[in-house]
Amino acid sequence: MVPVSDGPTVAAVRAGLVAACAVNGDAPLLLAFRSFVLDDHDPLAGLASRAAEAFGKPGERSARHVATLGYAAAARRLPDALAPVLADGIRWIAERPWHRPLREATLEVDGVSMLGVALGSRGCDDALLPPLAELAVKSAGMKTLSPLNRSLVAAAAHVMGAPGRPDLSVMMPEVRVALADLALMPLDEASGPPAWRAAMRYVPGDGGPARAPLALRAFDALCDRNMPARLGRLEPQDVVRVLEGIVRSFQSWTWEDRPRTPNSTAVKWHVENEYHVQNLLWAVLAPLFPDLRAEEYAAPVGHKNPRMDLTIPSLRLVVEVKFIRAGKSFADILEEIAADHTLYGQDGRWDVLIPFIWDDSRRVEQHATLLQGLRVMPMVHDAVVMPRPGKMDPAATPSSPRRRKKGAATGAPASAPKPARRRS
Repeated sequence: MVPVSDGPTVAAVRAGLVAACAVNGDAPLLLAFRSFVLDDHDPLAGLASRAAEAFGKPGERSARHVATLGYAAAARRLPDALAPVLADGIRWIAERPWHRPLREATLEVDGVSMLGVALGSRGCDDALLPPLAELAVKSAGMKTLSPLNRSLVAAAAHVMGAPGRPDLSVMMPEVRVALADLALMPLDEASGPPAWRAAMRYVPGDGGPARAPLALRAFDALCDRNMPARLGRLEPQDVVRVLEGIVRSFQSWTWEDRPRTPNSTAVKWHVENEYHVQNLLWAVLAPLFPDLRAEEYAAPVGHKNPRMDLTIPSLRLVVEVKFIRAGKSFADILEEIAADHTLYGQDGRWDVLIPFIWDDSRRVEQHATLLQGLRVMPMVHDAVVMPRPGKMDPAATPSSPRRRKKGAATGAPASAPKPARRRS
């Protein structure tokens, strides 16, 4: 997964990548490549028609024309009338000698063209694949290739299933992520973090004009898989907002008085201890903060080896969970968190502490005083105190069985109470 808490805003990065993807109309192959990579397929039919026309002129045919037709075919935008032209172009490339010592390399070192040809070869005569595959494998081994061209040539070899094709690890991470998102190769989770860094640090023109659409495709794919990236730079206050919103989760919390289906029993999801609360927070925070960790140890302090409940390293933040039962003193909770605060403060990795307190006793009249005491601690950015929701009748929990008073009213469970408000 990709930590997305650091760096400039996602909107700014994406705007820069979009601007870098602009292609001059005099570069039809690059425009076809961009259109295919970014799913902007409208220009492809027109580009294919012009490429087919140029390919048919004596002395003008080029592998770049065939590649343009290949990108249109891969996007299902190749007019039916041009399918024979693509097939003729694939045959022409397969039967032509390449890697000639006294001839300047063209297709051999052009990754954009090679990938387009590979895509166009799908569905063509199988007898033409071996020479095309051999061409891609030999080109991928050339020491003079740029990293981007090597990545695209390697991708072409994999698209054709070429024997002896290079390992996918030779590819630039943003190319690997982008092409995996296009379903041209398997997804590699390990490529995510370096691809994210490459997109965040992209410099227009660096690596050639074909790199920008690949970086943008990879960036968007990673944003889709890491939802908080779409929110821009994340801060501790974002964690507080999420924790404060947990109370809304209990509006649909499973707490059944009778079975919901004929083949099931009535179920109540009890929250009975600190571990249950910690699991709840994990379920809420993990999809939003990919680097979330649980039960991590802080640096030892003397005989103490403190263990933190939840941590988000990219925010240098610790979430400390407490569970207050009936009879437990709020002063004791404050003292426990103060001790944790002192220990965590000795570890240079952590700057922020956010206590989350589950008040199983529902002593809401004491919440304000508790919050006031917590907020004076230097590391505490804010704290959240959540009373046990009203639908969780203590009389129904296994840990504290009580009889309902005779004549007590029954009916729909009460809505969940709101947690104590954070400071402004």
